[in-house]
Amino acid sequence: MQTQEFITLLGQVQFKQSLSWPTYLLIALFSGGAGFLASYLKEKGKNYANKEDFDLLKKQLVKNTELIEKVKATVTEKTWINQQVWVKKQEAYESIFESLLNVNKYVMRQVEDYEEWEYIDKYHPYYSSHYNKQHEEALRKQLEEDKKEYEKRVNSAESKETAKELKKKYDTSIEDILDIVEVKAIYLDSRVKAVIEKLKEELTTTHDEEDWDCHFNRLSKETREAINKIKNMSKDELNIEG
Repeated sequence: MQTQEFITLLGQVQFKQSLSWPTYLLIALFSGGAGFLASYLKEKGKNYANKEDFDLLKKQLVKNTELIEKVKATVTEKTWINQQVWVKKQEAYESIFESLLNVNKYVMRQVEDYEEWEYIDKYHPYYSSHYNKQHEEALRKQLEEDKKEYEKRVNSAESKETAKELKKKYDTSIEDILDIVEVKAIYLDSRVKAVIEKLKEELTTTHDEEDWDCHFNRLSKETREAINKIKNMSKDELNIEG
């Protein structure tokens, strides 16, 4: 039955309430077929839409996968770069501390030699023996022995060789540190150079107004402070706790 004929039948249903039983049968069959067809077309439409959605999702998944891989590659590259930078920083700070250790050894040797000399020259118990005449002679003899021991030690070949070696390392260490800072400037905290330059100035300067006590105390103090400052900087840059 053609569509137009079905429409005519529908008109008959609406305006003519009396139809033959074959007519009712045709209407029922056509109505059922039309419903099935509508349902079928609807389901096909869904399937087609689902296929389109699936294709779209598949394309989007491919794009997302590519994006994720790019992000992973970027993160991996940055992680690798950060690791290399960390290694360079670590190497630079190790070299700096090695040179600072040489500086500190020489400064402490100077301080210890001065303190020993100062003890014998100023603070030996003999110098206060006039308060106790009973022990004055014994303390005088002790002072003479201590002087001989001191002169023997500082004038020994071993002591002179040690002092010479410490001085040699000291002379090159500050410049070595500054060279390291210049070469590794891209990796290091910019404050490191300022700290080293200040230390160099303090170690190579003798102030007219300070006595030897103040001079050696200042050298010791400035060296300790420089080491502690750079140690803290290195911890921050290398993310080291404690």
